[in-house]
Amino acid sequence: MRFSLDKFESEKLKEWFKTKDLSAYSGAIGGRFTYSFTPTSLGTIVKVKDGLDDTTIDLTDYESW
Repeated sequence: MRFSLDKFESEKLKEWFKTKDLSAYSGAIGGRFTYSFTPTSLGTIVKVKDGLDDTTIDLTDYESW
């Protein structure tokens, strides 16, 4: 199974990344951001969690459902 971000989700994520200190140390192997894709009967819910400050953004374009 393969998941990807569409143009709307990518732009929303780029804006969210602008509020983050991407140079902050996040461990020897990285892994700071967790991408979650949840398929439903209506569409796929897409969320990204920042492991440093425990915030999450919902990238799902519910209008396209």
